[in-house]
Amino acid sequence: MKNNKIEISSSYLLKFLGITAGILILLFYGSSLLLPVLFGAFIAVLLQVPINFLIKKKFPEWLAMLVSVLLMIVIFTALFWFIFAQLSLVAEDWPAIQEKGSKKLVELSKWLKDDFGINYQNYIGDGQDFFNKIKNIVLQTLSSFSTVLSQMFLTLVYIILCLMQKRMFVGFFMRLTTHEVGMSEILSASAAVIRNYVLGKGKIMLFLFGIYYAGFALGDVRYALFLALFAALFSIIPYIGNFIGGGIAVIFSYIFAGTSSAIFVFVVAVIFVTQIIENYVLTPWIVGDDIDLNPFTTIFGVLLFSTLWGVAGAVISLPVLGVIKVILNHTKGLEAYAYIMKIK
Repeated sequence: MKNNKIEISSSYLLKFLGITAGILILLFYGSSLLLPVLFGAFIAVLLQVPINFLIKKKFPEWLAMLVSVLLMIVIFTALFWFIFAQLSLVAEDWPAIQEKGSKKLVELSKWLKDDFGINYQNYIGDGQDFFNKIKNIVLQTLSSFSTVLSQMFLTLVYIILCLMQKRMFVGFFMRLTTHEVGMSEILSASAAVIRNYVLGKGKIMLFLFGIYYAGFALGDVRYALFLALFAALFSIIPYIGNFIGGGIAVIFSYIFAGTSSAIFVFVVAVIFVTQIIENYVLTPWIVGDDIDLNPFTTIFGVLLFSTLWGVAGAVISLPVLGVIKVILNHTKGLEAYAYIMKIK
């Protein structure tokens, strides 16, 4: 009788589990050190686009770097100012929002209890508790972003170092193997994944912001600019972000209009149609197959990195997974791991 069972070395399995556990521990406890490095490296890759453009226009390399970095600082400063300006407007009206929301929650609870026998207080407490929980979630999210912002100067230092020492880093990776062509392909493919994905998502976020704002403004939705900005920004988090951004818009429209209002129906319709456009038109057209990760890998990766690094981890998860897939796909003996991450 033939033995059809495969053989797996126990020592190999133990090494694999030990290395995996070590990497996860390093990522968790080294987040304050690794996040600025990763963000710095990724942004440095993005800045190569304007740097190469300026060099083609006969700019010296040092001047092209300087102009690109200054342009980045101006764009990020304007973006953060705009975000916090919108947040401050909502924060000023928070007591009124909380009061209106509590009344709407009472109406909702009565409807659920009368028609379905569901008492929401068993799950979320009273209205004040519910809105306090929402406030805490928002504060935790902002805290995660503020952690990155607090390290912005360090990230800027890493960006400049990556740009200035680019040849040294490339030389280091080339010396890690005797197969220089393969390593060159890994570096170029990894840079292309980061660049195309981030720039593609940036374009999609701009499209979403325009569509959301036009729709909300047309429907005379209160805080239309804030809700459009919030929904567009959170779309950078795969799957989860769309639910968060769209959900906040629906909650605000319900608080100020109610489900029977045409405004509420209009907001839900705008969000639904926009999500269809993003998922079936914008993402395939703009991002395409640059990441090429199947849904299981995408969701698992987002959850893993968000557990390790919070919201910042969720944002950076797909580019990191894309680079990992490139490395696995170009490393002999590890192609199977790249295969299980692909869509097809």
